[in-house]
Amino acid sequence: MGLSLDDVLDIKYLGKWEWSPDGEQIAYLWEEGGRVDLWLVSPEGGRQPQRVTASQQSVSDFAWHPSGKQLAAVVDGNLWLIQLDAGGGARLRQLTDTTGRASCIAWSPDGSCLSFVEDGRLWLYGLEGWPLRELPLPGRMAGAFGGATGRVSWSPNGEFIAFNFVDRTRQVHLGILRVSEGRVIWQHRDHDPAGPYVWTRTGLLLYSVGRDHNRQRDYYLLSPAAQQPEPRYLCRVEGDGRGPLLLVQAFAAPEGAAVVILGEDDGWAHWYALSLEDGGRRQLTFGECEDFGLVGDAPAWSPDGRKIIYSSNRGSRAQRQLWLLDLESGQHHQLTHLPGTNVQPKWSPRGNRVAFVHCDPWLNMDLWVMEVDQPGSARQLTFSMPEAWSRETVVVPEEVTYPSAGGLEIHAFLFKPPNLQPDRRYPALVWVHGGPMRQMRWGWHPMRSYAIFYAYHQYLAHRGYVSLSINFRGGIGYGRAFRNALYRKMGVDDVADVVNAARFLKTLPYVDPQRVGVWGLSYGGYLTLHCLTQHPDEFRMGINLAGIWDFRQWHRWVKERYGRQAFFTAFLGGEPEDSPELYDQASPATFAHNMKAPLVNFHGTADANVDFGQLDRIIQDCVRLGKTYEAHYYPQEAHTFIHRHTWRDAFTKIEAALERYLKA
Repeated sequence: MGLSLDDVLDIKYLGKWEWSPDGEQIAYLWEEGGRVDLWLVSPEGGRQPQRVTASQQSVSDFAWHPSGKQLAAVVDGNLWLIQLDAGGGARLRQLTDTTGRASCIAWSPDGSCLSFVEDGRLWLYGLEGWPLRELPLPGRMAGAFGGATGRVSWSPNGEFIAFNFVDRTRQVHLGILRVSEGRVIWQHRDHDPAGPYVWTRTGLLLYSVGRDHNRQRDYYLLSPAAQQPEPRYLCRVEGDGRGPLLLVQAFAAPEGAAVVILGEDDGWAHWYALSLEDGGRRQLTFGECEDFGLVGDAPAWSPDGRKIIYSSNRGSRAQRQLWLLDLESGQHHQLTHLPGTNVQPKWSPRGNRVAFVHCDPWLNMDLWVMEVDQPGSARQLTFSMPEAWSRETVVVPEEVTYPSAGGLEIHAFLFKPPNLQPDRRYPALVWVHGGPMRQMRWGWHPMRSYAIFYAYHQYLAHRGYVSLSINFRGGIGYGRAFRNALYRKMGVDDVADVVNAARFLKTLPYVDPQRVGVWGLSYGGYLTLHCLTQHPDEFRMGINLAGIWDFRQWHRWVKERYGRQAFFTAFLGGEPEDSPELYDQASPATFAHNMKAPLVNFHGTADANVDFGQLDRIIQDCVRLGKTYEAHYYPQEAHTFIHRHTWRDAFTKIEAALERYLKA
């Protein structure tokens, strides 16, 4: 039988990680079966990683104290202080005990106090005896789409805190408060939402504002120390007028005033140096490639501010390597040569090493480290894979392409059963990722949401299923024109990419053309619903995990919960009242009467990305129209399920549905 379901569920997953200020250790979050704890590992190797916490549920955040001798962490929702001993021990002390959940913790630069967010409010906790106090805000702390809390960031001198908040109109704004006075001294109020921001080393705040549904971004510079702070306009970054710009924050050098931002002037995502004097931009990276690895990936400045390490798919669209740019000479050279995905580089404080995340067809995401001036010195620090996984066990996916609507070439990864029998016809599945601004890779994915499904595809291959994991239009990795091909085409051409994947599978001599199914998570679930309702004869069955059924309903929900969002409105011609026909086309519910194939649904009630009410609507319409469906929900589960027992139940039910509707 090859791999078991336990083998799939036993894989561990890396979360947030950071170097200690002295470079002696790396702290990281490690998930095992849904429980997350804080661990420490030495970059020298040779010592076993040390588990620091023993949470009941999870450690959701942590931050190093500037001294490197302490950490603050959010353990099971409360704030804890962790004192590290010289002998390697750790003493834990609980700081808060509330029913809320702390998040977004950050130390003041001098380490005297800690800021954190709880229930939309901003708090300070002093370590020198002064009491816990709330800082008054002009609104509630802004939640980021997906459930995370908006950023809180201290100025380099510790005098100010920048924060995002939401006002009564559900607009996202930016504010700055003076810590000593505990009051807001400046706030950005605009019809358009304030975007990512960064403090420069000199204490200026650089921020951007999305215009025209984020198809343009204006950059501003503010000096909060001025008697009457007024932002100074720097420049405008424009796209192609179709889809939204990639929303990536600027990154300031640790020394001086240098700042880099992401731009796509030539249609590809590259890094640009932004002048804080005149707003001029100078392109630093080039080529028909994208110079970032995934959402949350960032270029890493060397401690002296002279070099940058960044991740790029230069040379292979489905892989990522780390590259080093010397800003003085303008020279680039490839730093890693590990096949697969290498992302999220971070320099050690002394500047001699870089740690990063690596994964490939055989290895799930783990922490690696290398000497910057020693090619080939990369070594693994964490080990997430159970013993059952080996190079002999893993099915290495084959990269394939097929044509689709508008003349686009779609890249995909084909998983075949081991010991494939050429005279046998196998059932097959099209897997559709979420986002849509994601990209499936050659191998394990550096995001837990998709690494889990890569492992399950391996499991299905060992049970006689062919799978095709596709990179449909709208995703990253293939340039701006590919990503913005969703413009006014949601629910049309992206659906064609999935349907054409099924037609590609049906041409393979070892695939049974009568037994092809489709499934996906989030936007992938959404496209699954579209396929079954708009192309009812193409698929034998479909599995929807947390997909959108009615786009108007989702738009209202996300606007109420997180404030105004511009990503999909850029593709859909604005608000629902601006282009009702595009919202109709984008909603699978519009075509529900066409559905013939069985539909199996899964959704968590605590989903922070897609409202659980979408599942209610699916059930209502299926019952009303007499459609064949199943619906499974999980109380208090997230968008991508967290707990091992949930995944066991869901994967068991998915396999049973495949046996019933597809394999039989």
